[in-house]
Amino acid sequence: MGNTTGVRVVSAAATVAALVFGVEGLSDASGVLAFGPPALRLVATVVAGVCGAVVLVAALRSRDRRAVALGVTVLAFALAWAVSGPIAAALYWIARAALVAFGVLTVRGLRGPQRVLGWVVTIAAALWFVASLLTQTVPPPSTAQEVLVVVYAIPSPLQAVAFLAAAVLVAVPLLRPVGAGAGSLWSSAEVR
Repeated sequence: MGNTTGVRVVSAAATVAALVFGVEGLSDASGVLAFGPPALRLVATVVAGVCGAVVLVAALRSRDRRAVALGVTVLAFALAWAVSGPIAAALYWIARAALVAFGVLTVRGLRGPQRVLGWVVTIAAALWFVASLLTQTVPPPSTAQEVLVVVYAIPSPLQAVAFLAAAVLVAVPLLRPVGAGAGSLWSSAEVR
């Protein structure tokens, strides 16, 4: 998308989608909404899925590999809720791998604070991938309830960190006008 409004719409969609799954990871990690209202989680997942589809379509049109990776991540994660069994498991693995790809593409393509956030996404998503793999394939070291709670709680905070850092990265086009406006106000201020 070449126009500013289109970029902002896609950025807003990507931000909403990443925030939904970041907050989901936080709620799962904290246990507050771990078994929370299913209707709210369903609506949030559907909204994130629609936003992911918008991002994916726009990214495919503009051939933006970073946005394609984020769109695939969000769409696969949202679709995994709608299906069950091995298809859902495959979609979750696709989502995790695509988020790692999003982080790597960010690190390779951007500089400064955005590159640092790209590293945060890459590391958190890779650890999330590995922790999820280990919790599903390796038996826990103990069957004590306390150990099981800790072991199975590890992927959720990693999911939250990866998606929330991705949300900050994709929100940059939305934040640029705010920064420009603040800079304009600062430069025109009488008192500094």
